[in-house]
Amino acid sequence: MLRFFVDDREIVAYPGETILSACRRMGIEIPSLCYLLGYPSPERPCGLCVVEVEGQVIVRSCETEVKEGLKVYTNTPKVKEIRKHVLQGLVSNHYGDCKAPCHVPCPGGLNIQGYVGLIAKGDFKAALALIREKLPLPATVGRVCPRFCEPVCRRALVDSPVAINNLKRFVADYCYEHGEIPLEVKPSKGKRVAIIGSGPAGLSCAYFLRLNGYDVVIFDKEEKPGGMLRYGIPSFKLPKDVLDKEIATLLNLGIEFRGGKIWGKDFTLSDLFADGFQAVFLAVGARKERLFGFDGEDLCESGLNFLVRFNKGDSALCTEFTGKRVAILGCSYTAVELARVLVRLSAKVDVYYPRARLEAPIPQREINYAEKEGVHFVFATAPLKLRKLSTSYELKLGRTIKTEKKEIRILEETAFAEEYEFVFRAWGEEPGADFLSYGELEAKLEVNPDGALKVDPTTLSTTVPGVFAGGDMLTGTRTVIQAVASGRKAAQAISSFLEERGRPRPVITVKFDFVRGKRAEDMDSNFLDQFAPQGRAHLKERASEERVKDFEEVLIGLTPDEAVQEAQRCLKCGCLGLSKCELRKYMIEEDVPAVNSRRKMKYPILRTHPLIEVDTNKCIACERCVRICPYSAIFLKVVDKGKPTEYITFRFTESCVSCGMCVDVCPTGALVKKNQPVPYERNQAKEVKSVCGYCAVGCNLTLVVKNGTILEVKGRNLPPNYGFTCVKGRFGFEYYRSSDRLTKPLIRESIKDDFREVDWDTALEFVAENLKRIKERYGSQALGFLCSARASNEENYLLQKIARGIFKTNNVDCPARV
Repeated sequence: MLRFFVDDREIVAYPGETILSACRRMGIEIPSLCYLLGYPSPERPCGLCVVEVEGQVIVRSCETEVKEGLKVYTNTPKVKEIRKHVLQGLVSNHYGDCKAPCHVPCPGGLNIQGYVGLIAKGDFKAALALIREKLPLPATVGRVCPRFCEPVCRRALVDSPVAINNLKRFVADYCYEHGEIPLEVKPSKGKRVAIIGSGPAGLSCAYFLRLNGYDVVIFDKEEKPGGMLRYGIPSFKLPKDVLDKEIATLLNLGIEFRGGKIWGKDFTLSDLFADGFQAVFLAVGARKERLFGFDGEDLCESGLNFLVRFNKGDSALCTEFTGKRVAILGCSYTAVELARVLVRLSAKVDVYYPRARLEAPIPQREINYAEKEGVHFVFATAPLKLRKLSTSYELKLGRTIKTEKKEIRILEETAFAEEYEFVFRAWGEEPGADFLSYGELEAKLEVNPDGALKVDPTTLSTTVPGVFAGGDMLTGTRTVIQAVASGRKAAQAISSFLEERGRPRPVITVKFDFVRGKRAEDMDSNFLDQFAPQGRAHLKERASEERVKDFEEVLIGLTPDEAVQEAQRCLKCGCLGLSKCELRKYMIEEDVPAVNSRRKMKYPILRTHPLIEVDTNKCIACERCVRICPYSAIFLKVVDKGKPTEYITFRFTESCVSCGMCVDVCPTGALVKKNQPVPYERNQAKEVKSVCGYCAVGCNLTLVVKNGTILEVKGRNLPPNYGFTCVKGRFGFEYYRSSDRLTKPLIRESIKDDFREVDWDTALEFVAENLKRIKERYGSQALGFLCSARASNEENYLLQKIARGIFKTNNVDCPARV
């Protein structure tokens, strides 16, 4: 044995062993993109494994043998400089997307490509489980989300964006009907958290805290949970039964809800801490109405208060508006929801907004839905004065223009008057600060000059220790998905606070992410030309003349077939090799950004192999695939490696047996498995040890599992297979997703009967009785037993013992021939 030193640490090596091999064996990381243990080096090594050896300056650790007393340094300035130069050369020839563009603008941080990929395979329950990792209210958000993701969907450059939000709604609705993968709650930590407010931020915070084992109690002034989801959104957009199912799913995790409890009246922050709560999350939303500031505005009725009264079931409102003219000032969500409610109450509604249609703070489709139902919108028009008449109101308005500073100016000379029986204001809502007078601790909460509660933007902690805040209470009215994201962020911060650990600072990796083009005009048309146009699946919309007669849901969700077909439109922009990408890992470690990557597609993506997709644009010419293949089934030719003129030729030969070993050793996403539905990072999935059941060889496998779903299968470096598998072992696992797969025993007493489901005890009893009956009537030789190659050796041994020992027959065989 030889002793040498790596960064002043003594290491033992075998004679003839290289520095890199010895370091890897001892758990010391030296970067390398081409090294394969037990295989020769490539003709053109990557050059990343350089180290500094005392007396020899710079050497490649993959080819330098250890000598007694050798002193090796792995991170000297010279070494770092060389590695950075090597990585910069690799970056300059790389083209692709590390992450799908739809993921970037999503406030919830959902793995959109992942759940769309699972839907495309028909694995709806796994898709919902993936969504629930970040979003506890998928059916609700699926109905009200503004869809920040869809405008950046690359499919729009081919035909139209993938219906991402509608797919989310579909899997939520489907699983509420057919069941879902049970949520896993960690054991109780014995720590209590109080949440004030049961809107989306409060529910989200409670959900993530409960999953982590905290005891959570939600307090709300209303008798039912949901906040503005329940009292601000009409049932024709968000049905109450859908909301009730979503909230029930959360409460069934062990979250306690205490309704009818008013903060500042029934309890204070001091009371909560005195009752044993160790942290409090404030999520009371924004109920203070914004004002425009015109003469007589105080005569307007509150649009928000009307919606709350209506959604609580105030029957007096149902006949009050029949045939009446109603003006609504503003074009917020509140304004449009109010207008659609009033139309259903037979009112004639005009909505006035001071800016242009495209400047409205809500999605254009919301305005379109309202217009179809008879709501009249008047844009670039602002109120000047409201005056009370005997039985109505006179509303004076004027046309508007924008100044150079983009401010609104009303043109007095364009003034005109309209008469209305009702005038509502609905400019939106903002946070209030009335809670400062609720108690001793409340008075210590600090607010910003604009009146919003002051919090640490990283942890959402207030100026009172143990008190956190989030959602619309901080920002004013925003979207449900943003409130949910705020609640999740608060839950993480509260957990860190309760465990007395500093919250880990997230590593910002955006600059290390390759992108094919941030803007539409940056995209290479050669990439888009690979995809044939295909129509988008649209939700069915009830006829406007019918839907204004009731409060039933307007939009009808996708069918399973429509959802699968729609999900298959996804271009899979994000790299499916993200979990194994060593290139990106070393770029992050060496601080080499992806800014100088190639902007044009050089090679077409090869999809001719039945199981493997090849994107040579991501190939770094490490030759791992060529060296690992035992069948010489890969042709790889590299010209001018590392130069701007580099050109790579790759193809599978007829010798390929589809074992897939080349995919698992590829250090980038150049080779990926077609049946892998979800892009994931290393720490986002579990590796489960298993044994292949296709034949009796018993190859050792690693199943990569997430939410009970197999993402991919790899060979384990143990006997008898040492990492290798056949095509069935690595790719043949998808049968478990089949709807035809039997999961429970079926029996029938006669060939004329239909099969029926029974439990295992009943099934085994049935088999035993019939075997006994046949033996008694026809003798032992009338019985035959077939063992399965998919069963373990122990199970097959037991079966032949049953055959020979109990039924006295030697008619035992196996239908598999290896």
